[in-house]
Amino acid sequence: MGKKSAASKARLDQLRREQKLKARRRALLIYGTSGLVVVALLVSIVIYSITDANAKSRTHEVGYVEGASSAARAAGCTGTVNDASQGSTHVATTVNYKASPPSSGSHNPDPLPDGIPFYNPASGIPIERAVHNLEHGFIVAWYDKSLPAAQVEKLRSLAGDAGPRFIGVPWTRSTFPDGKHFVLTAWDRTQRCTTVSADVIKQFVGKHANPDPSGATWDSPTAPESRAAGGTLNVSADGPLAGAASSATSGAGTMTAPPSTPTPTP
Repeated sequence: MGKKSAASKARLDQLRREQKLKARRRALLIYGTSGLVVVALLVSIVIYSITDANAKSRTHEVGYVEGASSAARAAGCTGTVNDASQGSTHVATTVNYKASPPSSGSHNPDPLPDGIPFYNPASGIPIERAVHNLEHGFIVAWYDKSLPAAQVEKLRSLAGDAGPRFIGVPWTRSTFPDGKHFVLTAWDRTQRCTTVSADVIKQFVGKHANPDPSGATWDSPTAPESRAAGGTLNVSADGPLAGAASSATSGAGTMTAPPSTPTPTP
């Protein structure tokens, strides 16, 4: 082989080696970049999962306040507060609740019955019975003596259409603070409002009635006896567990029962 041919071959071999080296570098660059992208993606997923879990955990903590909706703000409502559990012992005596009104706590063994959506202040229904309904996954809408008569009538009217797990109950022990004379409660949840709003009632009932206790991760678990039925229909003055009740007739300031429900004895 001549010198010229040998030099050409050597040059060709050198070019081939350089091409292979460039190809390996490109491959390393491509695979390395792809690997970094995959790693970055995995890190992002892990960070998102941790952040999402922490955010959900915060929403389950006692003291967390869920922001009020636009309808709730228009009705002068606060956000919905996760309350600390006050227990669930059955008692046959009057309970001095820490909160006005309570969203949990000791209560009467007999909850209020199904089918009566509203009680007036003269009904004499023990508050302790309504608290038992909360444990069963009901929504109790409390109104104090300072809620204007027109608002009480509005609540009475809305109560019949708010679903079978909704009860309007008078709070006769005191006046609620901060001008919030209408308060929605579920077990360990409270939303305080200035006025009665159909949209706010619908939202609260839709989200908090009959919560699934198996999915609760609270320090204060949601309704321990969710979906359990109401209590006896005996809400009469001479009943063993109730105070003086008015007749079951329609109108503002009355205890109201739908036509299909047995009428409580006056």
